[in-house]
Amino acid sequence: MSTLEAQPLPKLKVAAWRRPASLKERAAAEGFRGFVPGLLIVRSSLLSPGEVCGAARRAGLAVLPLVAGGAREAVEALRSGGVDLIFADTGALRDLERRELLERARGAQPPIPVILVGEAAGEEATLQILREGAADYLPISELAHLPSAMTRALRTRNSSEERAKTKSELEHAWGILRDNQKLIEVGRLAATIAHEINNPLESVTNLLYLLGQETTLSEPARGYLAMAQRELDRAAQISRQTLKFARETAGPQRSRIDELMEEVLALYSRRIAEKNIHIERRYACREEALVFPGEMRQVLSNLVTNAIEASGMDGRLCLRVRESRSWSDPGVRGIRIAVADNGTGIPAEAQRRLGEPFFTTKGQRGTGLGLWVTRSIVQRYGGEMQMRSSTAPERHGTVFSIFLPTNLGPRAVSRPSGPDGGSGTRPKVVSLASGSSPRQRVSGETLLRRHANGE
Repeated sequence: MSTLEAQPLPKLKVAAWRRPASLKERAAAEGFRGFVPGLLIVRSSLLSPGEVCGAARRAGLAVLPLVAGGAREAVEALRSGGVDLIFADTGALRDLERRELLERARGAQPPIPVILVGEAAGEEATLQILREGAADYLPISELAHLPSAMTRALRTRNSSEERAKTKSELEHAWGILRDNQKLIEVGRLAATIAHEINNPLESVTNLLYLLGQETTLSEPARGYLAMAQRELDRAAQISRQTLKFARETAGPQRSRIDELMEEVLALYSRRIAEKNIHIERRYACREEALVFPGEMRQVLSNLVTNAIEASGMDGRLCLRVRESRSWSDPGVRGIRIAVADNGTGIPAEAQRRLGEPFFTTKGQRGTGLGLWVTRSIVQRYGGEMQMRSSTAPERHGTVFSIFLPTNLGPRAVSRPSGPDGGSGTRPKVVSLASGSSPRQRVSGETLLRRHANGE
């Protein structure tokens, strides 16, 4: 929102309201840099627009003032956007106009604070104005407090904007986590089904074998029987692969990365066939890596799935596994895994955010957790991950490259506990203090709170 420290100000120009030329365009034209709050001044008989702008300068605020001749023009300016603070005179507004203006300001997202000035009013009249939605009310005798009231109002708006943004992000994250919980349950269900289906598959396999021993079967019947056996073998293989993804060993095992890669390809063979994707294998590594096989299947699965989804019809995937050395330390030997596709590529602005939790380029189809989980697993093995991508029409595609050291084992996942038993890292709560002046004054918010508490 606004920076509230004093700063050098360009010469302010007070403009009468007109249907925008946006406030952003005016800010650029008048030499402002960064965010400049828009100050809507409803013409007042108590203070001129220049005096209101002077109060903003005394508060150390660079504002972009806009003057409305009355309530109708002010409401129209609110519809046009770009307003962050409103100054109005109750004497220049009828009650209905004042209520409409306050209702419009309160309904904005985030709400726009309104500072009202007017004749001295009793406590009940002041409370009524504040209940209608005014951020503050200043009688004529207290106009010297206008700079601190402006500062406080903008801080309140800034805080509201940050809370709204945080709430939106938390709701988005919660939705994704809820969807992922569903995926976890579906995965458990799939593993259970794969386990339970093994018994009937074995029974059918035995029955087909016994049927094949019959001497009275015709040649066409034996052909159908062989086809049924092949399809049954394929179903059993899918069941075994599903169980492998669900199971995990008690400790890391020496595993061939190319064999794990083939297991992943078998699981996605139908999707590969649907797009007629050509797979180019370049396996040149006999060395084994000390890994949890299930975790490494998950890493390879994430990369292969992304490559398949990025590829078009008749696309090409290049899978390479070879012995190599670390990028950051040539003395460390290990295995390098590369998954390359000739898809559309990843735009530069998206590349900068890849690996962030919940960031996805797949819209509703993606969760934004695949690469984040992949990178976390690779780092636990002491490995490194790099990505290159191009969207150029003549040469497009993406390459993900992973290095796994062969002389290091996976590190345990640390789970620091805070005083409440949860994570030791807790969000900070920043409190913005209200502005002050030599003579302290009770703000409208404080007055409302005291009245509600019966003070």
